[in-house]
Order: sequence, then C-alpha cells, then structure tokens
Amino acid sequence: MCGALLFGTVACGSESSGAPDTAQGSVTVIHALGTTTVPPGVSRIVALGPTGFDVALALQAPVVGASSSGSESGLSPWTSQAPGAKDVEVLPVTGEATEVNIEQVAALKPDVIFAPGYFALQKSYQQLSAIAPTIGYQKGPAPDTWQEMTTQLATALGRPADAERVSGQVQTKLDETRAAHPALQGATYTFGFVQPGAVTALRDPDDAMNSVPAALGLSLSPQILALPKGESFGVQLSSEQIASLDADALVLFDGGDAEALRTLQQNPLYERLPVVQRGAVVTYDYDEFIGLRNPSPLSIPWIVDRIAPRLSDAVST
Repeated sequence: MCGALLFGTVACGSESSGAPDTAQGSVTVIHALGTTTVPPGVSRIVALGPTGFDVALALQAPVVGASSSGSESGLSPWTSQAPGAKDVEVLPVTGEATEVNIEQVAALKPDVIFAPGYFALQKSYQQLSAIAPTIGYQKGPAPDTWQEMTTQLATALGRPADAERVSGQVQTKLDETRAAHPALQGATYTFGFVQPGAVTALRDPDDAMNSVPAALGLSLSPQILALPKGESFGVQLSSEQIASLDADALVLFDGGDAEALRTLQQNPLYERLPVVQRGAVVTYDYDEFIGLRNPSPLSIPWIVDRIAPRLSDAVST
C-alpha cells in the first residue's frame, strides 16, 4: 500500500468549477473525468481516498462510507478523532491502487461519491457514476491538493464559505507551529524512503510530501535538488550515492522493512555522513508517513505536533 501512496500519480488535467444550477437547486462540478451534477439536499456521501475522507469530515459533511486507511481499524489516528468518524462504514481496500469493492459502495446507497484522491478512479469511474454522481480529480489523485479538494466539496454542497473556514484553521495551526520552532526557518532536510539496497529520496519540492515541511520553514537539500529529476516525485540513490542524503536533518521511513533500514545504518558511507554523526536523523512511523504523504485538514494538525519538535531538535544539533 505504501508503494501506491508513494509512487502513484495520474497524469491528466482539466478545468474545475462548481457552478450552481439555480433552476434545479443542483451544482455542476467539472473535473478531469467529466461533468457531475450534485443534487440538492445531499445526505449520504461515500468518500474514496484518504484525503477525500478527511476533507468530508472536516467539512462535517454527511459521510456514510469511506475507503480504509490501511490501518488495523481502517481509520487513521487523526481521522478517528473527528466527530462522526466512528459512525462511518469503512470499506476494505485491495491492490496497489487501494481499490474498494464496487458492490459495497452501491450497498451504502450514496447520493454522491467524492473521490478526487482515489487512485483507482480512472478505472472505475463509469461504474461508480452508475451508482451515484461521482466527483473526480482536477489534475490527478496525487497532484490535487487538500485545499482544492476542500473547495471542490464545499462548493458542490453549496457551502463555499466552509472551505475558507477549514483552510483558515489549518493555516493558523501551521503558522503557530512555525513560530514555536524558529530553528526550522531556512534549515534543509532530506527525506529518504528506505528499500532493500537503495534509498528513494524526495526530489520534487512541489510534491505533497514536502508541503508540510515547507510550511514549517524547511527546504529540501540542495544536494538532492541538484540531482537529475525523474518522472516520479523522487530519485533513487544507490549505496554509493548515500552522501547525497546529507542535510541539516535527515528523515527516514523504512516502509515496514526494518532490515533494510539496519542495512543502511551499517553502510560505512552512511555512518560517515555529518548529519548522522551529529545525531540529526529522524525516523517516521507508518502513520506519520501517511499523514505527510496525504496532507489533509485533519492530518496536518496531528502531524505537526508530532514531527515539528523532533525536526527542530535535529536541525539544532
């Protein structure tokens, strides 16, 4: 599942709008996969994709079903704390695209399916649209930001001011956290996804994974940015390129492969990194990684409380 969340993108683009149809009381949403008419009085929403679920909860939308986060309970820790989250039916997911069972979606009798962050949407859009009006992504499930999704759903429900409220609350939290950790301002970091025999380093400053660190004042390491940019968000480093990981802070995630992380830590080139010798290495657990990979109005407040103090300590060593 990490692989899908880490590498999955869909390349497409479209203008998006939420235009009210005053004659019918409905709202027309234009997205990359088509045009969706959202009826008035929506009372049953199925949200597919982790960010979409969080957005719907943050807007206090009437969610009756959502795709699983992949955790044991099916709810991420920040999602489970949201009002109404535990009343939502969690749909199991399978495969690299974290697909849900179409029949289970239909059984929930949704008025609307909200799925801009659903990686299997292009494949299943027609089937889902046959069940209920389905709102898709504007650019792709990875490129669409949580702010765009929040505006999209709030507008579709006829509540655009709620999007401004939710976004403002998140921005206030980021501003307060940034002010509380001045050591992060102007500091550099490298994020590495540790795999057997290699490390994939975050290379794209515009990737969602970098949005929260950037909002806190951190920048990707110039050494990583100087490497050739590939088609994905990152660049794979061989064991001989480990020196490129050096920065004010090094952040690692092993994807559940503790042996791969131990192998990296035993690499003499890794041991000689100044950032390692200073003890400025931070490791993320699964929930922290998912929260950063899928930033949302719910995950951001949760994640900054966990990572900002550790990153601040790391860059201060």
